[in-house]
Amino acid sequence: MPLDTVTCEHLLNIPFLRVSRVEIGVKEIHIDCYIAKTSGETCPNCGGLVNNKRPKYERTVRALDISGRKVYLHLTLHQYTCDCGRTFSEGFDFVSAGKSYTKRQSAYILEMCRKQSHLEVAAIVDMCHKTVERLCYAEIENRLTKVDWSKVHRIGIDEFSFRKGHKDFIVILADLDSHEVLDILEHRSKSFVTSYFKGLGEAFCHQIKEFCSDMWGPFQDIGKTLFPNALVHVERFHWMAHLNKALDYYRKYLRRTDKEESSFKNLKWKLIKRTENLKVQEVKDLGEAFEKNSTLKGLYGFSNELQAIFDKCYSRNQAEIKVADWLKRANSFDNKYLNKFIELFHRHQDNIMNYFYTRLSSAVVEGKNNLLRTIKRFTFTYDQLQPF
Repeated sequence: MPLDTVTCEHLLNIPFLRVSRVEIGVKEIHIDCYIAKTSGETCPNCGGLVNNKRPKYERTVRALDISGRKVYLHLTLHQYTCDCGRTFSEGFDFVSAGKSYTKRQSAYILEMCRKQSHLEVAAIVDMCHKTVERLCYAEIENRLTKVDWSKVHRIGIDEFSFRKGHKDFIVILADLDSHEVLDILEHRSKSFVTSYFKGLGEAFCHQIKEFCSDMWGPFQDIGKTLFPNALVHVERFHWMAHLNKALDYYRKYLRRTDKEESSFKNLKWKLIKRTENLKVQEVKDLGEAFEKNSTLKGLYGFSNELQAIFDKCYSRNQAEIKVADWLKRANSFDNKYLNKFIELFHRHQDNIMNYFYTRLSSAVVEGKNNLLRTIKRFTFTYDQLQPF
């Protein structure tokens, strides 16, 4: 049974769209339609309202699918002639100029590409993957808003390896107040990032109140030299990761030297996990391992103690006393893996302890980093594949 034109107009839900004919095929639906405006078009030359129009040609655009069928709108496009002598064609709000698909279709495909590769989405919607790629770029560009740098006061910065083996690093800049990505830089060299920030102006550099990065030296140097009024932080996540590595290195040492001891197996995530999140069996497994090796128990205790200090709402002075005591006891423990962490902690201690002024975290940057990694995985070997 043919689809009623009025019902079709309600399904499309496009203002002023009138359907004159509907043809339903096995895989496609073709809809002849036009825009019936009560008022004319504004002349791009003189700005006057023009009502004098005539049918010019047909424009075909793809709309959202209906019941697995591709939907094509065959739009009758009118041409207007103004008294000033200017002749122009009518525009449509629901489709961008020069595009062969509606804005809804574009937005829908972009949402699909958030969690799938362009190739997979192209197969689903039956389009060339290059078209899907161009569509996504255009849609993202339309959604981008110009950054108002005058409102940025707290910056988070982190790098992301775009190739296996820690190669081709890119840099992510995020506003730690709005949690929005400010920019993505194609290089992470100190000279490049320095030039970028200097290009934003001296006033911008003086307005930054806090700067948070990982433990990479050039980032820390940039924070100190370019932002004279900023409190420079080392993100807590990064130095805690080094402490967890010290614990994990000793676990690996135990596995190498005592391969038959079952209590040392499958401990990695149990040692790193917060104690309050451990399950009953995990607590039991750790207890058995600690009975076999007191050094492992000691390292685990030091890790939890330092983490607990940073969980408390201490002032900077109070925290300095607590951390100094921890460092004294950790040094006397004399474990080579823990000693390596202590050396690293000492080099960055001042910026690490700035955490107790504002408890700033750049977790949002890590979140954006993970999103980029997800996108990278979905597009793996994408550039090597040919269009189908």
